[in-house]
Amino acid sequence: MVKSGFTLYLRYCAGNCVALTCIWMQRVAVLWLAWELSESTFWSSVVLAAQLVPTVIIGPLFGAVVDRVWIIPAMVKVQLVLAALTTSLFVLALADLVTVGVLIVFECLIGITVSAHQPLRMALVPALVPKTLMPRAIALDSIVFNLTRMIGPALAGLLIVIVDIPPVLLLGALGNLVLAMVIWSLRSDVAKRAASGGNFLSQLHDGWAVICGSHPVANAFLLTGVFGLGGRAAIDLFPLFAATAFGREADGAGLLLSAAGFGAVCAAAFMALRKNLPNYIAEYLGIAGFAALLLMSQTESWLLGLACAGTLGCAASIVGVANQSRIQLSIPDGFHGRVMGLWVMVGLGSTALGTIVYGTISNLTNLRDASALISVIGIMSVGAIFLRRGE
Repeated sequence: MVKSGFTLYLRYCAGNCVALTCIWMQRVAVLWLAWELSESTFWSSVVLAAQLVPTVIIGPLFGAVVDRVWIIPAMVKVQLVLAALTTSLFVLALADLVTVGVLIVFECLIGITVSAHQPLRMALVPALVPKTLMPRAIALDSIVFNLTRMIGPALAGLLIVIVDIPPVLLLGALGNLVLAMVIWSLRSDVAKRAASGGNFLSQLHDGWAVICGSHPVANAFLLTGVFGLGGRAAIDLFPLFAATAFGREADGAGLLLSAAGFGAVCAAAFMALRKNLPNYIAEYLGIAGFAALLLMSQTESWLLGLACAGTLGCAASIVGVANQSRIQLSIPDGFHGRVMGLWVMVGLGSTALGTIVYGTISNLTNLRDASALISVIGIMSVGAIFLRRGE
């Protein structure tokens, strides 16, 4: 049973690898299109945040729903909706009918749908993988995520230069269809989640009670929020960093994201090979990631900028894997949908807020100064969390 469950999870990861490569390509194309339409760091960051903001509002509700539904059919439906939305955006871009406002609307709709996908994806791990293999499964998922983040943006940059933006948008739809088919192939092997009673508000209250009642889980949530606001938001804005701070085109934007992906893949591989996670590793790497961002904001060297991007990607991967493992192993069965839905809310919500903060400060100064200020605040914040955990 343990072996077959992990084998099924490997099947899901293989399909997810193909799908996420296409989805990352689409994401770079959207951000680059926003930059071409607006030539504004602020409006480009708003477009990026538009996909993440819905998670803050409705993500926890979807997390409560996950504890009531069949995982596989729900995940398939979500992927089909995403495919329909990205196909529609491709058609509008091909007809040259896309404006910044249209991008914001579509990114909001995609964000709403992704808000349903994320807690489902989190709940799939404990449905397939036993707790003894949970940290390795989460690390493997991180390897897939970051490997595709390394490959996808680099390919997107090249394709944007060669064939323009609309065809790259279409690849996102194809990726979602591939993932829908792979998930559907698991339909007879994943049981229904444990039914949970009560209304949504009481369920969410129970989820928050689990979080607040566990010191390790609460610290993981705090660190996720701080690093999302300062570190992950910076990574999402790397295409704008490449354009404004280093004077690079779309291919340079892809390389910067790929460097972050390479660092994250190496970090996730390291985590996957370990039976136990080193103590305080998330806090140590959180500080290291913000330090790399600070150095990146001060250098004019493209090669050093790529190295800093790789270090920040490494930190993001380890912080994410360590925090998710800490949470998944600490919460009781029947609460994975709610608690992980809230964790996704904190992670993506803080990243969305971070992109807006970066864009606002950049409009007053520039992206380099914004990154320097936020990285210093980030180092102090992670240090405070480190001290709090040691209490």
